Amino acid sequence: MRIKNFGGYSLGEYLGGGLYTKVYKGYSFLAKPPYGNPVAIKILYLKGNFWERNKLLKQFEREASIAMNLEHPNIVKVYNFGRFDSHYAMIMEYIDGKNLKEYLYEREKWTLELILDICYKIGKGLEYIHKNNIVHKDVKPDNVLISYDFKVVKLTDFGIAKLPKRFWRKDIFPKSGTVTKFGIISYISPEQSEGNATFQSDIYSFGVTMDEIITAKLSIEGKNEEDYFKRIDIRAYRKNTGKQRILCEDLPIPEELKKIIEKATEPDVNLRYENMTELLQNLDKLIIK
Repeated sequence: MRIKNFGGYSLGEYLGGGLYTKVYKGYSFLAKPPYGNPVAIKILYLKGNFWERNKLLKQFEREASIAMNLEHPNIVKVYNFGRFDSHYAMIMEYIDGKNLKEYLYEREKWTLELILDICYKIGKGLEYIHKNNIVHKDVKPDNVLISYDFKVVKLTDFGIAKLPKRFWRKDIFPKSGTVTKFGIISYISPEQSEGNATFQSDIYSFGVTMDEIITAKLSIEGKNEEDYFKRIDIRAYRKNTGKQRILCEDLPIPEELKKIIEKATEPDVNLRYENMTELLQNLDKLIIK
């Protein structure tokens, strides 16, 4: 990596990334760092022909412009966006932790109390962006960051988000979303797969995410050594072949919680929760205060 600094920050250790972006921990060498210390710096790597590179840049700029206008304790803050040495980058809030998918792959299991707390906080972030007329369109464990002490839970990545409708603005990623390898888990609602994502599409993705977290991480006496795949694979097969409604159907959790997940993941949008506020009110009743 040739870039030595961006906006008064130097790049430190590599935190993760994908095909087109990489995220580094950033440290300021200024006496008064503009965005605190440390931060996370997301670098865009432009690849492909002119049109492909142009689309990548527009997507990156779009993600930054959306996130920079959001202020919520359960949303990762993007402080700034710009160009440095021909590279584009975002300066973001640093979370001392990792993404939820990484936690799911670990064998350590969680209490239902902790799981519900995490789900509720993800839901509050989602409720907030919906009130700002933004459809996330990619709610999944990979896009949730959690601190090592579990006190901080934040939704991130607005790369394919759908913005409020204007006659000059269209959804540039109408059918985008995530299906896991081999189609084991799909976070995409039926209407989103057809290019008609709404707030209720995010609710569907949130319900699938809740189902996955509970199934993978719930502490069950005598079964806490089971890994992610042992917990998920057979249940995903049963769900995908219509033999059970949700992944956690056979697990020892309150029936009310199963009903929340079932309603959130209803294929028929008319039977699904209308908004996140209604879902969170139901979920809140199960949380131990």
